[in-house]
Amino acid sequence: MNPTRLYQWVKQSSKEWTGTTRHFKRAVIEFSRGVVLARSRHIRKVAGCVGGKADSQRRRLQRFVGREQPMSDFFSGWTHSLLRTVKLKRVVLIVDETKLRAEWGVMVVGLAFHRRCIPLAWEVYRANSSTGYPAEGQVALILRLLSAVQRGVPPGLPVLVLADRGIGTSPALMRGVMAMEWCFLFRVTKQSKVIVSDGTTLTFYDQVTQRGETYAASGVVFKKRGRIPAQLRVLWGSAAQDKWALVTNDPDATGWEYAQRMWIEEAFRDLKSHGWHVEDVWLPTPERVARLWILLVVAYAWMLLIGHALLTRGLLSAPKRRQDGSYGPQWSLFREGWRWYLSSSPPLRL
Repeated sequence: MNPTRLYQWVKQSSKEWTGTTRHFKRAVIEFSRGVVLARSRHIRKVAGCVGGKADSQRRRLQRFVGREQPMSDFFSGWTHSLLRTVKLKRVVLIVDETKLRAEWGVMVVGLAFHRRCIPLAWEVYRANSSTGYPAEGQVALILRLLSAVQRGVPPGLPVLVLADRGIGTSPALMRGVMAMEWCFLFRVTKQSKVIVSDGTTLTFYDQVTQRGETYAASGVVFKKRGRIPAQLRVLWGSAAQDKWALVTNDPDATGWEYAQRMWIEEAFRDLKSHGWHVEDVWLPTPERVARLWILLVVAYAWMLLIGHALLTRGLLSAPKRRQDGSYGPQWSLFREGWRWYLSSSPPLRL
């Protein structure tokens, strides 16, 4: 194994993290590599894989997690460096929340990438606690994270924001995304209504009654909360259990782009049971959890990018045969990259 591979990529990327200190960058470079080698998010195990005296590295990592860090500046720089690496023609951002056990909630804005989602910005807070939730409220919190990401997006690069109905049924969030000159595609509740051009008010979810059907219209949504002009899409896939009632400000959106929102669920599984086991983090404050996430996310992104490089070079593991006789991937791109990194295989250039 060449232990400099992760070091070199993160070191190069960190040059674009303006607003962060040299010590911050060095800690992320070294400890994110430690996460990969330790196969763990546990501070003692990570510190033991960095090199040097384990106790000294443990105290250093504890200081990194315990000290206030420039999170917003990191989010912007991380977004910029990552987008330069993946070279997308259109950015799809996914907004969603995950829980770490019953203790922490994490609101995440992530980049959709090859059936996965790389976190770009996040906020950690106490779960199931009205006093522990950020006082600014959900919409302001999400817009703050999106603003940090926006500072890292190259001018002119089109952006589409996806969110499920628990987040997307919000005229305030739609207006906030439009103010950023981005597009949104949000799933909304079944009861949502639209006023179409002839003045009729419809529950647009009800306009599709069978699998395989779709419905498209334009009109005004949220009659009592702002009257937002929007495009409506109702889709019911032939194998889907439920319909999607979608609202967008992009007239060219078919609605099927919303399928990418599920990619963040796969990423959460990678970060939890399939990878770093972030749900088992034991730290006393949400701020410390958020700082530890920096290392976990950088390590996750690198393994995913290695997996993508293996895919483009035709070097993935042999496919496995399913029970129905068909063949599918042996491992996710994240696991492929991680296995390659931990093996004696030669380094890959992205």
